[in-house]
Amino acid sequence: MPTNGTVATSGDVTPSAATASPFAKDLACSEKEVVRVIGQYLRDVGLNESYDALMKEASCDVEHPCATAFRNHILEGNFDEAIDTLADMQNKLKCKDDFPVLKVMLLEQKYLELLESGKRVEALKCLRGQIDKLGVGMERVKELSSFAVIPTAELLYKKSGWVGVRGMSRQMVLAKIQEHLPPDIMLPPQRLRILLQQSLDHQVDRCRFHNTSRKVCESDAGVSYLMDHACTEDQFPASCRQVCHGHTDEVWYCTWSADGLNMASCSKDNTVILWKLNIDTMELEKGKVLSGHRRGASFCAFSPDANYLLVCGGNDPQEARLWSVPDGEVKAQFRHNNDDCFTTCDWFPNSKRFVIASARGHFSLCTTSGTMLHTWDGVRVQSVAIPHTTPNPKWVLAADSLKRVRRYDFDAERVCDVITEEFNIMSMTASRDGQLVLINCANQGVHLWDVQDKCLVRRFRGVTQGQFTIYSCFGGVNQDFIASGSEDSKVYIFHQTREDPLCRLVGHSKTVNCVAWNPAYPSLLVSASDDECLRLWAPKEEEDSSHSQCQSDDDFSFSNGDTDSAATGDRLFSVAEVEGSPELDDD
Repeated sequence: MPTNGTVATSGDVTPSAATASPFAKDLACSEKEVVRVIGQYLRDVGLNESYDALMKEASCDVEHPCATAFRNHILEGNFDEAIDTLADMQNKLKCKDDFPVLKVMLLEQKYLELLESGKRVEALKCLRGQIDKLGVGMERVKELSSFAVIPTAELLYKKSGWVGVRGMSRQMVLAKIQEHLPPDIMLPPQRLRILLQQSLDHQVDRCRFHNTSRKVCESDAGVSYLMDHACTEDQFPASCRQVCHGHTDEVWYCTWSADGLNMASCSKDNTVILWKLNIDTMELEKGKVLSGHRRGASFCAFSPDANYLLVCGGNDPQEARLWSVPDGEVKAQFRHNNDDCFTTCDWFPNSKRFVIASARGHFSLCTTSGTMLHTWDGVRVQSVAIPHTTPNPKWVLAADSLKRVRRYDFDAERVCDVITEEFNIMSMTASRDGQLVLINCANQGVHLWDVQDKCLVRRFRGVTQGQFTIYSCFGGVNQDFIASGSEDSKVYIFHQTREDPLCRLVGHSKTVNCVAWNPAYPSLLVSASDDECLRLWAPKEEEDSSHSQCQSDDDFSFSNGDTDSAATGDRLFSVAEVEGSPELDDD
């Protein structure tokens, strides 16, 4: 047992004889560690009598007596005594050479507290007589001495970046020093809370349907330590909230604006329809119809500020059009030559520039004023993606007809290969940070790639993908989920960590060409199909009868996804075909 301030070398924290219980149980080392963690929690929440009783019966202490004294000295502002106690524990530091650095931390805290309380003479004595002698460097001494002429405590906080005694600065210093002490001497602060939070984080990572903030805290509503965290499919966009009509031919593409309030759909019927999300009903309302495109509208993209919509055409020669979303007017048109057509595009975060690619292999950087700043001539580009992690990205990802994803740097005029697929790339979608991409491959389905490591992360199973262009997307609060259309008329939803689908959404009667997850309202998903309609998917409601169509053309009733059972259907929505328990893992 340690005496006279010396530290036990065995690492076992043993209580004094006065506190030891004659009926103390002989606990194993791991059991004592659990008791210490519980004891620390009891002490932190103020259950001191329970703490004393537990430590006495278990015959151990939360921390070494020297560590307790050291903690109390710091929290009480007795920094000279804290330094003496730290010197007694110097041999137990993780690195003995850290002692001078830790001593400087304590003395700087002492110096700033003296200035805060207006004791400038004593503060200068501390600076010149203690801190300067430790060899911290002239620059740091000059910086500290400049604080001595600051007239008020408020200006001191602002100038130094120090938060003051009331701002928990003592606790901050203690936490920094504690990192240098082994846990058998001084437990890390709030150890039980940290362990419980790690358990919650692990459960969230394994939760198949988790679609809220990844960081779940004990203070969150509904969080309980009495049971494992688990979300159900009822909280997932697996029920058809609304069937939206308006197009008269196949719907090839759909996308949301960055704010999640606008949606656009492109169709073979030569029109683009703008839809508005009613946040009260969480349903889509039909807006302007953008017409004038020839031979179909196959792709579109909102500018990040949602003021513009760039629309590309089909495979026949035609121009791309830049529409003003508020007034529905054409702002600019782009054409490379008379035998070419633009097929895909994406925006830079500033909403002033975008890239656009054509069927003949022309890849251009353009502005909203209609100017083409740069053009690359090469192979046909199937899809483009620009990361939105910085205000001014320097590169663009482009998937081409040679089964490659290449990185184009317009400023440096440099191109490099990032990914090479084994199969034809039909479409590509990137995550928000540009680190992951989804690739829909001909006759294969959906592949997830890591762009930075240039490796295939996962092949997702279930999607029927032939030679048609089908689009997939990332979704959910943390983009943990992946949704894809399919030629079997279903929408498939996956978790990034699982190859098999979480659920298959049934309702469309023909190929689902595109899915788009709402970026601002992560419980909403929209799908576009060759059956000429869009479907808005949302969590299941108690009153399913409130689901409606966007237009009352003809009644479109069905049950359990059967679009031909109008005679027996009493609902205007489809039921998600969620995989049954035999097909879903329990882990």
